[in-house]
Amino acid sequence: MVLTEFELIKHCFNWPQNNDDIICAVGDDASIVKVPNGYDLVQSIDTQVADVHFPASAPAQLIAQRALRCAISDLAAMGAKPQAFHLALSLPKNTNQTWLESFSKGLHTCANEYDISLIGGDTTSSPTLVITIQVQGIVPSGSALTRNKAQIGDGIWLSGEIGKSAAALDSILANPSAFIENTCDSHDSELATAYYYPQAQIALGQKLIGIASSAMDISDGLLQDGSHIAKASDVCLNFATADIPINKRAIALHGKEAALELALSGGDDYQLLFTAPQDAKETLINLGCHCIGQVQEKSSDWLILNGQPLKNTIMGYQHF
Repeated sequence: MVLTEFELIKHCFNWPQNNDDIICAVGDDASIVKVPNGYDLVQSIDTQVADVHFPASAPAQLIAQRALRCAISDLAAMGAKPQAFHLALSLPKNTNQTWLESFSKGLHTCANEYDISLIGGDTTSSPTLVITIQVQGIVPSGSALTRNKAQIGDGIWLSGEIGKSAAALDSILANPSAFIENTCDSHDSELATAYYYPQAQIALGQKLIGIASSAMDISDGLLQDGSHIAKASDVCLNFATADIPINKRAIALHGKEAALELALSGGDDYQLLFTAPQDAKETLINLGCHCIGQVQEKSSDWLILNGQPLKNTIMGYQHF
C-alpha cells in the first residue's frame, strides 16, 4: 500500500457533504450529527469478512456496494430514513491503491443512491479484509418498526422475491468477477445482481410505519429470521410455501424443490419480512407485497410450515 493511513482517508474517503444534519465528519476525532426535533435516532452495525460474507477476489466496487447496502437494510427494517455511516476497514498489507480507489467509487455510488453521508471511520492492517459499517438514520419519534409487536391474526408479509441471491452463490463463488466482466448470461446476471446489489427497502419501510405491527429484514433466511419475530413477539408464524414469491430463474436453474429451500433458508435476500393487521391487506397488495401466512397463538412451536411444526432444524445461516 503506497498511501499512508491519513493520505488514504483524504484521497479515497473525504467526500463533499450535502446534509445539513452533519456538523462534523471525516477528518476530526469524532463526528457530530444533529437529530431533528421530533425524531428518534436509529443505529445499526454490520461486519463482513472476506471469504465468509463475500469472495475475497470479487471486484472491489462490488464488495463495497454489497457491504453498504446490507448495512442500510437494517434501517429499512426499522422504517428509518438513512442519515450517516461510519466505515472501519481492516486491510491486508498488499492492498493496492487501485483496489482502494475502486472500493471508494463503489461505496460513494451507493451512498449517493441512498442519500447517506460518510462521517468517519478507522483503518488498520489485518491478514484478512474486514469491513465494518455503522449506519444511522432517523424515524419519527415512537414510530420505529420492531420485531416484538406481531399480533395473533396478523398476516405475514414479504416485500418481494426471495432466494435469488442464494441461487447465484455457486456461480459467484466459481467466478466472482464474471458479473462485472459481463460473462454471465442475462438471467444469471439477474441473480448475481441480487447478491452484489441487494436493494434496501428504504421507501417501503417508511410507508409501513403505522401499518406493520412488526418487521425485520431477511439476511439469514426466511425461517431463521421469521423465528426472531416469533420469539420476540411470543407468537407462532404459520407459513404457506405456495404463497412465497420465488424467482422463476432460480426455479429453472435449481429446480422447484431446491429453489424453495434456498428461499426458506438461503439468506442474503434483504427483503422485508413483516406482519400487519388483516385490514391492511389491500394497501399492502397495492404496494407490491406478498402475504405468505398468518400469525397464530404460540403453543409449543415458533414456526409452522404448511401445517407442520418445525423443530430443532437449522433454518438459515449460522455465524457460529
